[in-house]
Amino acid sequence: MLKILVTAVIGLSACSVNAQTGFSISGKISAKNDGQKVMLEYRTAEREVTDSAVVKNGTFSFKGKVNAVVKAYLNLKPAEKKGMAINDDFSARNYQTFFLENTKISIVGTQIANATIKGGPAQADYLILKSRLKSLEAKQMALNEQVMASFRNKKEGDTSEGAPNKFAPQLQLLYSEIGKVHNAFIQQHPDSYVSLDLINERNEGAVELAKLKSDLKLLSPRMKSTPTGRNLLARLAMAEKTGIGQQAMDFTQNDTKGQPVTLSGLRGKYVLVDFWASWCAPCREENPSVLKAYNKFKDRNFEIISVSLDDKKEPWLKAIEADGLPWIQVSDLKGWKNAVARLYGVTSVPQNLLLDPSGKIVAKNLRGEELNAELVKIFN
Repeated sequence: MLKILVTAVIGLSACSVNAQTGFSISGKISAKNDGQKVMLEYRTAEREVTDSAVVKNGTFSFKGKVNAVVKAYLNLKPAEKKGMAINDDFSARNYQTFFLENTKISIVGTQIANATIKGGPAQADYLILKSRLKSLEAKQMALNEQVMASFRNKKEGDTSEGAPNKFAPQLQLLYSEIGKVHNAFIQQHPDSYVSLDLINERNEGAVELAKLKSDLKLLSPRMKSTPTGRNLLARLAMAEKTGIGQQAMDFTQNDTKGQPVTLSGLRGKYVLVDFWASWCAPCREENPSVLKAYNKFKDRNFEIISVSLDDKKEPWLKAIEADGLPWIQVSDLKGWKNAVARLYGVTSVPQNLLLDPSGKIVAKNLRGEELNAELVKIFN
């Protein structure tokens, strides 16, 4: 699922006690890294920040100021060598995430990846979570290595997904165990920015109403009042507004020939409102299933109106032609600022809504055979 940058990066919030003094980061790693760059990256509601420091005598430092507690990333970039190949070895990647706030932060270790990072209250909470996840993350890294090895060992021209997919059950079980640790942490730390971050991350993309509502009940009033908390509450309100059983909000947008099309003009039919874009790989992969359903039910009171989040007409039209999409296509060519996408709170694609002849929402985000199964249930 592709996501809007803004929603992926909204900063974890509220000013820290010593907000006036800013933060200072002091790092101590092996002097073998001298001359290499340490990259510091973090994102706030206002901007994306990237800073760098060169390791000298095994030390590096950063100074700055944030207006809110944010999740940050440290990455040690090795000196570039001519002809150096991209390394897809997970264990070789030298980075760490941590929680940045306006306080003194120390980083001590031989490498960034194994360093201990100490800072403010949020980072202290994060260290607790990391200690609980240590064994599970080691298993995850080992499995990731095996998955990558299976890709590397595939014979040229082999397009099957069998080898990598054999690890899917193990990964699924592992993700379930990690999820249990996350849940326990959130319940024990309702007033932590780490809990807020976990809930924000697992509710990215299309909102599952019951899940988000349940998650928000776990957070303290203080966390809900932060910018991230308020954003989650706003997304919940939008999800309730566009939930199953609600009347779809009317809209008008131009088709490929510049002619206005109004949703309410399709009343009397079952209508799939489909949000997509030419640059969205998952959307394009979904189109054959949607096309199959359209051809099967188009003569049985079923219509589709696709809303594109493209910002240029040519790629939009080319994708429609390439994928052979014969149904109604509309867009205002404003990308993520598309008026209909904003009206429905769409922050990731693909997404869809199935409306009954009265304009009520009867299903959401039907994928693959799910759309066909729902239409079979309706028309048969």
